[in-house]
Amino acid sequence: MERGRDKGMKRLYHYRPMLTLAIFASLFAVLTEALIFCSTMVFNTDYYVWTISNSGSDKALYDEIDAYLGQYSGPTGVPKEVYTKSLNEEKVSSTAKKLTRNSLEYMFGRSLAKPEVDYDFTEFENDVTEYFEKDADEHKIEKDKKFYSDIDYTLDIAEKKITSTFDVFMAKKLATSSSSSVFRKIVPELSLGIGICVVVLAVLLGLMFYIDRHHPFDMPYWFGTIFFACGALFLIPSIFCRFTGYFDGLFMEDQSIYYAITGAIYGVTDRLILVNGILLGLGIVLIIFAQVIHIFRVREAKLYSHEHHHA
Repeated sequence: MERGRDKGMKRLYHYRPMLTLAIFASLFAVLTEALIFCSTMVFNTDYYVWTISNSGSDKALYDEIDAYLGQYSGPTGVPKEVYTKSLNEEKVSSTAKKLTRNSLEYMFGRSLAKPEVDYDFTEFENDVTEYFEKDADEHKIEKDKKFYSDIDYTLDIAEKKITSTFDVFMAKKLATSSSSSVFRKIVPELSLGIGICVVVLAVLLGLMFYIDRHHPFDMPYWFGTIFFACGALFLIPSIFCRFTGYFDGLFMEDQSIYYAITGAIYGVTDRLILVNGILLGLGIVLIIFAQVIHIFRVREAKLYSHEHHHA
């Protein structure tokens, strides 16, 4: 009995089977966390819609459309004020958000409706047409079929360009590509994957409790190592990417796209740092707690042994 007690002072009980189970539990904990992050952020349409405003992408988009219309006014002879009269920052933002939501919902297999840009150009068309008609009246120009055909051509070019700018996450482009079929198959199965991982993790932890049921004071150490391993695996690369500005070097032609994509990436990175910082800290606390318990138990055992020896 004393030999068993002394042996317990030197090392953890059932070390090899517990270490093996802890390694597998750590792997499934990492996999579970990764799948949960994918479900709650990476494949969460609300997150991307929120990012459009939070990153300043919608403001950049408005400025890009405004700048384009300013450039377009030169060759068409239409004052910029006419083109931008109906341009509204809130309307631009809501259109980009709606397109992003519809595109991602379609790509993730949650909707059967193909995404399309839903922007009302009625006011824009009326303003431009009214300008051309007034100009024609002033210069005695006949408003025939060709006259209105030229107006339609001018409007068509501008509307196509404006319409193409709303896809700030390039989600519509992805949703209508062949690669979207992969997402449509994978994303709906995420919940099942999370469920399987949680069950396996629970079984592994249950086995650890069963094997070490007579030595419950060892469990904080094993839980601490699992939390530590899981936290460190995500935390280290996340901190590196965040504080070195790793994704700042991404080249995007439009600022609205750059802000949206880097904003989404860094948003996920920040959440990973927060969650895994907590897990890592909790792991360290549990490991230290286990060591403190071990020290007190060793002292208690030595005191017991000393008293028993003298008795």
